[in-house]
Amino acid sequence: MRRRSAGTPAARPLPRPGAAAPGKVRAAVAVLIAACVAVSACGAGSPRQGGASPAASPSVSTAASTPGPLATTTAPALVTTPANCPVTSRHDDGFRAATASSGWELAWLDDAPEETSLRAGAATADGALWALFVRASGAIEPRRWHGGEWRAPPSAPSSQEVRALGAASADRAWVVVTADGAPALTVWDGTAWRATPLGLGAYTGAGPVAAGPWLALSTGSTRWDGAAWRSAPLPLHVNALTGPGDEPWAIGFADPMDPDASSALARWTGAAWQSVPVPALGLPPDAEPVHADQGRTVVKSVVRTGPQEWWALGSFQWMEHEHMDGEDIFPGRSVALRLAGGTWTCVVGASWPDGWKGFTAAAPDGRGGLWAVSVPDELWHLSEGRWTRERPPVRRGGRASVEDLVARPGTGELYALGSIGTQPYGEDSRAALWRLRP
Repeated sequence: MRRRSAGTPAARPLPRPGAAAPGKVRAAVAVLIAACVAVSACGAGSPRQGGASPAASPSVSTAASTPGPLATTTAPALVTTPANCPVTSRHDDGFRAATASSGWELAWLDDAPEETSLRAGAATADGALWALFVRASGAIEPRRWHGGEWRAPPSAPSSQEVRALGAASADRAWVVVTADGAPALTVWDGTAWRATPLGLGAYTGAGPVAAGPWLALSTGSTRWDGAAWRSAPLPLHVNALTGPGDEPWAIGFADPMDPDASSALARWTGAAWQSVPVPALGLPPDAEPVHADQGRTVVKSVVRTGPQEWWALGSFQWMEHEHMDGEDIFPGRSVALRLAGGTWTCVVGASWPDGWKGFTAAAPDGRGGLWAVSVPDELWHLSEGRWTRERPPVRRGGRASVEDLVARPGTGELYALGSIGTQPYGEDSRAALWRLRP
């Protein structure tokens, strides 16, 4: 979320998630490093509209629940065999995705008089759904899906500094707020919001992020075990957590100050975080890189599709020089990296000319496949080795912006969060929720 100077904030378009920053590679990667990525959310209910509730200032009591130890060291890095990643022309498309229609339905559309959006949230094992609701002013607040609408618990934190949301149940959720630049944890216990020691060390610009019962910041993580917070060190500087609570993956950078860094990965083994080497992708033979740029792989989500099979989804980007106006541009291509039995294989798509696209979120489909979001409004499905793509339904004249995707535990249902307007991320956009039944 972009910061503003002190005083009354002026209404303006919501920040566009995942947008590439103009300029040099360092600026582009800095945006990625500083990005706050939280887990995806879900919901249910009949298609209807609902107004936004008024913003509330947090009323917080103090809870003495300092994180205890979960693991004191990280695990040895996972050993993988060399990746089989094809180096193909920028025009070659390894996905060959066909157009399809899978029955996605619009479950809810906000009718607030201002621009709004739904993004990062959490679905819990008891069926509860939490998400972050974003206003035109930039204020962000946690909400829970209840009775066919999104409701903010009493005195919920609501500010531009709400950075991450996690949840364990309908009565246990938490947000991280970076007031005055320092991260603070506030926990909902079913009756009130309570300030809780975070215990994750100094804020270095990476994180905070959340997934299920997990929170992470910089090189530390902590998990709610049902009674207390338990901490464990990370082998990277985290900027995203993804996956289920018992098998999360951390995404980040080995060195957050390296402008040319590709994403680094780590997975939770049940006892410690383990580094997982990311396969190296090569530039297309017809690329025209400048400044000796070799490109970088940016992973946004990791999905488990089998007992020993995972997919890491994102993009591969590099820098070229636009000949007409003399500006640096950032072409890229979507990538899907499959790890099975300790071996990586790669699928790469045709390149786009500039800006951020690629996969931004993903979730398992419950049948050995996955769904993924491609900016701004495409839903891609991998099933039995075949890729398809489609757009979610919208009201007449509308265009979707899909920002998150999640599977509801134990139900086979999937949900997409975002907004609908006359154009993606437009000033007339309103928060929206889509559902796909099994």
